[in-house]
Amino acid sequence: MRAATKGYILCFLGVFSWSFSEIIVWLLKPGSPGSGTGVGSISLSFYRFFFGGVFLLVVMVARKDLAGFGELIKKDPTLMVLSSVVGLGISNMIYFLGIQAYGTEAHVGAALYTSYTLFIGVYSIFILDERTNIPLKIVGFIIGFLGILILLTNFDFAIIMQPDKITGNIMLVLAGAIWGFYSVLGKKIFRRNPGIKNVDVKFTIWSFFLSCIPIVVTLPFSGEIPDFLQHGGAEWALVAALSIVCTGLGLYVFFVGVKTIDVSHGISFSLLKPVIAAFFAFVLLARPIPDAMWVSVPLVSVAVLLINKKPRKDP
Repeated sequence: MRAATKGYILCFLGVFSWSFSEIIVWLLKPGSPGSGTGVGSISLSFYRFFFGGVFLLVVMVARKDLAGFGELIKKDPTLMVLSSVVGLGISNMIYFLGIQAYGTEAHVGAALYTSYTLFIGVYSIFILDERTNIPLKIVGFIIGFLGILILLTNFDFAIIMQPDKITGNIMLVLAGAIWGFYSVLGKKIFRRNPGIKNVDVKFTIWSFFLSCIPIVVTLPFSGEIPDFLQHGGAEWALVAALSIVCTGLGLYVFFVGVKTIDVSHGISFSLLKPVIAAFFAFVLLARPIPDAMWVSVPLVSVAVLLINKKPRKDP
């Protein structure tokens, strides 16, 4: 299998695993049916990255592959902090708060958060100098985001500006804009450390643990300390699925994929994420599939094809 083909497949699998995140976060929302006491936004952010980081660290220890782990942060401390503390930790807290505290539903949150594909497309041009097929990429991202908006609103675009939803919706877009820096700066770090074996996994482990810093600082002010670690078996099972499958494995697989293709190409599969989330919201949460999906899916599919179209070679 060609390296590029493998990269596309891995990026899609990573995005597919992310598609369950909003559903799990919604299920863990305090007060949701079957959630028990629920898990607060800040606590859930900590569990997600701490347990995800521990899982990947155990994998690397089992493989006896820790060479270069310390060198990675010594060589790029500024990029590591910016990408992990801000791009991952702070953006994730904003993202969870938008869904849990401000009531943005799972499939709506998936649609708005996926705006990071647009931001990453722009960031990768200036930070990574990924300038192939820029016009097609721009058209593709615009068409893709239009498809997402149609799915989100079911053709009633005024719903985005509803007073009781606007704060949460803005937070989801803001979280996506900040998270975009994480994946772009991550690939920049990969390029600067080509001699470190499995640099993608080691970067992911570091970023998970560093992202816990702003979360731990915020936790005492969140009011969630009394319930910290006080959860039932079903809640811990969902936390494990979010931490290990959606986060640990998902990001690891995605970063392995973008080592061989443009990050803007890999992230284009995220345009499919709201469609996948809407389908599983229907299956798992009994949410109806909107009629707009019949328009949204073709638009998003065309967008992914445009973004990943190979440039023409000169004669």
